[in-house]
Amino acid sequence: MKVCAIVQARQGSTRLPNKALVDICGKPALQRVIERLRAAKTLDDIIIATTTNEKDDAIIDLCEKLGCSCFRGSEEDVLSRVLEAARQFEVDVIVEVTADCPLIFHEHIDSLVQQHLTNNCDMTSNIIERSFPRGYDIRVFNREALERVNNEVDNPIDRQHVSTFMYLNPKGKLNYKVQNWLAPTGQNRPDIEVTLDTPEDLELIRWIYGFESQGYNVDLTCQNVINLLDTYPYMLEKVKKIQRKNYFQELEECYAKQNIVRSEKQNEQIPSIDNRSGRTGKRGRPAGKRKF
Repeated sequence: MKVCAIVQARQGSTRLPNKALVDICGKPALQRVIERLRAAKTLDDIIIATTTNEKDDAIIDLCEKLGCSCFRGSEEDVLSRVLEAARQFEVDVIVEVTADCPLIFHEHIDSLVQQHLTNNCDMTSNIIERSFPRGYDIRVFNREALERVNNEVDNPIDRQHVSTFMYLNPKGKLNYKVQNWLAPTGQNRPDIEVTLDTPEDLELIRWIYGFESQGYNVDLTCQNVINLLDTYPYMLEKVKKIQRKNYFQELEECYAKQNIVRSEKQNEQIPSIDNRSGRTGKRGRPAGKRKF
């Protein structure tokens, strides 16, 4: 089994232009993502999936400089871009990550890949039920499953989000075996956001990486980032005020327009993996207000 991270990256963001290559304490954001992924033990390769737009030539230049595999495809049809990248590099298991996550954690990658292979799922993720901070989002799925999705999906918004057909679309939920990983004790913090989407996010992420660049003995694990933000809670104030795009709502509206009727039958009911107490939790939509 060839397991590869496929990272979606482009320069065409409207809220934070050129964000894939924006400087974070001396290195482009995408380089931060690549370096953190390279620490994962379960990945055979890292592939940057960008677009054919001229503005994304700079992303290709960075990949060549870093010796990182890359692929160019459609900007709007991200599903086809990721799938064609997987075909070209003969990937069996896709670890989907975006360049919006410059603090992505390699131990999360390894845990999810191992769980995915052990449980023989179509998809394993840590976002189906939200428990980790935003910015640590990972989806692991088989290329075979994505091939099926490519043939079955019938709306542009699912093509834009790649794997949502498997775990959110009422039609797709009937046919795919998916599993969620709940955050271990201490990392169950869905109230924290360290994703790169706006200038305020960039300010926060630069501040976090600043501890590393200033020579402090800080290993930027997920737990240590949480500890930093708990120590300096005022750093989250601006980020919490951001009105973020709610793609779950967009998907619901899209499905409603297509008159897709929800079925009582859901995905095959696999309990969520819960590392807090050895228990399993019920699968479901991301739930930021869940009590633990």
